[in-house]
Amino acid sequence: MEKDLRDDESIAGALGYLTHGVYVLGSRRGREVTAMAAAWVTRASERPPCVAVAVRDDRYTRDIVAESSVFSLSVLREDQVNVATYFGDTSGEYHDKFQGIPYGKTPAGAPFLLDCLAYLDCRVLDTVRAGDHTVFVGEVTAAETLYTDEPQLIYDPDEYEEALN
Repeated sequence: MEKDLRDDESIAGALGYLTHGVYVLGSRRGREVTAMAAAWVTRASERPPCVAVAVRDDRYTRDIVAESSVFSLSVLREDQVNVATYFGDTSGEYHDKFQGIPYGKTPAGAPFLLDCLAYLDCRVLDTVRAGDHTVFVGEVTAAETLYTDEPQLIYDPDEYEEALN
């Protein structure tokens, strides 16, 4: 019997080989700050420098990014799986995710983790519907590297449940 290469299992298996980092996506609405774990992030343009991040439509942070048109990306270190899990498992709708977590604010006012490799400050240029996700294309308007010579956390689906993106 021949295998159907178009079935969901075959597609999911092949997509699992795409590599990407793990980030904390932060945003704000007025004085409220929130964040979530995100793994579906990529560079999208060199001039101007842009990134794209896919956020599942039922995520609380998705609506905050859509309303404020700003977001930050904190790049996590290899030893920060627990940070990714925390920001992936807890909803900002019901909890202050930053309580007890050292964070700063980007020039646009989005929160970023002070204990991360680097952060990007982004202004939303465009949004695209992609199935059950919204893809935000953001122009990187500021950035800072906080650590050097530390490896980045690479997404491994065995380390997480469905908490990211």
